[in-house]
Amino acid sequence: MGRKFENNKLRMAKTALAYAKKASYIGKKVVIAVKSGGGDPTINRQLAAVMAEANALNVPKDVIKNNVKRALDKDTSSYEELTYEVYGHGGVGLIIGCLTDNKNRAVERVSTAAKKANCKVAASGSVAFNFQRRGRIAINTALSDEQLLELAIEAGCEGDVTLEAPDTEVRGDSEDVKCVAFTEVEELGKLQAALQEKGHACSGMLVYVPSTTIACSEEDSEANYKYIDMLDEIDDVSSVEHNMQV
Repeated sequence: MGRKFENNKLRMAKTALAYAKKASYIGKKVVIAVKSGGGDPTINRQLAAVMAEANALNVPKDVIKNNVKRALDKDTSSYEELTYEVYGHGGVGLIIGCLTDNKNRAVERVSTAAKKANCKVAASGSVAFNFQRRGRIAINTALSDEQLLELAIEAGCEGDVTLEAPDTEVRGDSEDVKCVAFTEVEELGKLQAALQEKGHACSGMLVYVPSTTIACSEEDSEANYKYIDMLDEIDDVSSVEHNMQV
């Protein structure tokens, strides 16, 4: 069948994994929202926002329904957000975000994967200082800089708002995403809500943007991507950021 068949099979497997991660991420956000404000989206604005985000990501309604039901069960634990910093190969730094209902499990799995990939878990702040924290909104409508700025002003955003092209390589944006907006951390929610109110399907999250990127050897790049692939298979892991030059 040859290399082409194997490459196609690998691409399909990665697509399936990305979809599963996306559905899992939305499911966890639903649980957090319901635990915080109840299961009625007409009252719980946080839940309504997650449902709109799920629609933008083409996550089935059953995922929402099932996780609302789970969250209403008092025996279901909520999720907490955790961040781990890791030294990769060739001077590359990685920041790993987790949404987990079991902190010890998340720590153990991230650390075990790091050891297997010959990477090292770093102290808090050792890697993060090389990154800027930003809000990122993937938008399923092609907007101009002027249109985005107008929306941002209407939403009451006062900080820096920029528009960029989708990123399929690092961020894994789907073909539905037409443009990406970056905002100040505290203004992510306002701009995302304004976009949704205007009928623009979108998905927002806080990300770490590298201040500079590092060019490393092919060998180091492969070793770093091996670790990233291992992390992608951990359900607790919701995001992986790095400053490796792509």
